[in-house]
Amino acid sequence: MNLGRRIRAYCENGRRIRASYDNPLKRSENLELKDRLEREFYDTEAEKYLRDFESDIFRYDPDEPMPLSHRFFYSRLERVKGKRILDIGCGYGFSSVNLAKRGARLDSIDISPKMIELTQKNAGFNQVQHLIQARLMSAQNLEFPDQTFDYVVGMGILHHLNLDLASKEISRVLKPGGKALFLEPRIPYKGLIHIRSLIPTRCYESPGGSQLTDRDIQGFAENFSILHMEYFLFLRKLTRFPGIKRFETTLDKMDVWLVNHFPVLSKLYWAIVLQLEK
Repeated sequence: MNLGRRIRAYCENGRRIRASYDNPLKRSENLELKDRLEREFYDTEAEKYLRDFESDIFRYDPDEPMPLSHRFFYSRLERVKGKRILDIGCGYGFSSVNLAKRGARLDSIDISPKMIELTQKNAGFNQVQHLIQARLMSAQNLEFPDQTFDYVVGMGILHHLNLDLASKEISRVLKPGGKALFLEPRIPYKGLIHIRSLIPTRCYESPGGSQLTDRDIQGFAENFSILHMEYFLFLRKLTRFPGIKRFETTLDKMDVWLVNHFPVLSKLYWAIVLQLEK
């Protein structure tokens, strides 16, 4: 790639990163366009795996190494046998399979037909298809009766949604005392997005996504009681740079120590596990 193309690619990557703060596509007047762009983006992503299904990637392993944020997320869902769970933005089907292996009954939804197909393929491969019903549906307009679910869960989905609509719908379909659990990217200060946009690491955000602000989180939680917020990804974010990834476990431990001893630093963490109760 010549210098001119490198510069253009760098500038476009920075533009996409900056656009991920307060993405205007998430406003109610733009939902049809946002959902269409998201559907096209994730259909393309899923098609790669449907064409060449790699069993090693999708084989369920209860001892699979995970980032600390993912381990914490699943640790909140250890006693779900027999529970009915709604997995919104099910994507590749990893969370649905994981929870089905724990004995839960899943309704798994996504706006991407290809992601629904991939979730179904993943469920069949791991022999839990009898516990997972995957269907095409938007979390902004859920087609379930009131008070249907014991849990609503999602990994990296809220930041793609109109939060006002999604919050009301998720609260509506939860049973009284039901819980909602989400793992999400977060950006507390707009200035940090501008700093991030200068760093030449690839932006993976979809057209309709935008990292959550603390104001977004508080607004979404208005229909619930907040049980707990756990913060992740401060020093661990350095693993995006060459040669640092091998220290990820150490950086995870340092992040936990820092936020426990200096809670004010939570303002600088880039991911959150949000636990809510109706």
